[in-house]
Amino acid sequence: MFGGGGMFGAYEAGVWSVLRDRVEFDLAAGASIGSINAWAAASDCPGEEWVREWLRPETGSLLRWRLPRSPLGGCLDRASFEGGIQEIHTRLKPLKPCVIAITDVLRRRPRAVVTPDVEWRHLAASCALPGLFPLYRIDGRLSMDGGLLGSVPLWAAVEQGATTIVAVNLLPSGGPWWLRVSRQALLSLAHPGAPAPAGTRVLWIEPDRPLGSARDAMVWTQANAERWIEMGRRDATRALQTF
Repeated sequence: MFGGGGMFGAYEAGVWSVLRDRVEFDLAAGASIGSINAWAAASDCPGEEWVREWLRPETGSLLRWRLPRSPLGGCLDRASFEGGIQEIHTRLKPLKPCVIAITDVLRRRPRAVVTPDVEWRHLAASCALPGLFPLYRIDGRLSMDGGLLGSVPLWAAVEQGATTIVAVNLLPSGGPWWLRVSRQALLSLAHPGAPAPAGTRVLWIEPDRPLGSARDAMVWTQANAERWIEMGRRDATRALQTF
C-alpha cells in the first residue's frame, strides 16, 4: 500500500527497490502519488529501473506550474501532467491486481478502482488535489485525490481481502498544517473508508523525520530524490527485519 505525498514518492521507489525481491504480494494499492508507484509495483517493474525513473529530470517536468484557467483546472499544466501519466500507464502493464483509491467529491466518499478497469484517468484523478491539480470526471462523478481522506487508505487493500499489508506512509505526521486542517474539515463532512478489521497485520514503513517542506513535495530536484530514495531503502530494510 503506497500512500500520497507528491514528490516525496521517490521515497516509495527506494522502498520498492528493497521489497520487490524480498516480499511476495498478491496485489498493489495506492493513493495520490502512491497510485503511480502501485502501478509500477503491480507491473513488477524492477526496483532499480523504477529508481532510475524517479531520478530522471523528466519526472520533474510533470509538474509545470501555471495560473489556473478555471476553479477546477488547478495550477499545473494539464498537458505535461497527463502526458506523463499516460506514458506510464501505457508502458507498464500490471501482472497482479492494482487498486487505485480516488475520492468522489460530491458524495464525499472514497472509492477503489481495480484492474483491469484502471485507466490513465484514474491514476490522474487519484493525484488531483483541489487547487493544485486538475480534477476529473470519472463515470460522470467529479473525482480527486484518493489520499485526501487519509494519506494511506488501508481500506482500499482491505476491500480486496488483504489481511497482511505493507503500508508506506510518506506523511507520518499528517503533512503540512494546511493539509491537516483541510483533511480534518473534510472528514467532518465525509464518509471515510472502513478501518482495517481486527486481526489485520500491518507493517508500516515510514520516515523517522519529515522528508521536507511543502515546496519540496511539489518541486522535483535530483538531490532530494536521491536522498529520499536512500531513506526509503534504509527504512524498508529495517522494517523487514521485524516482519
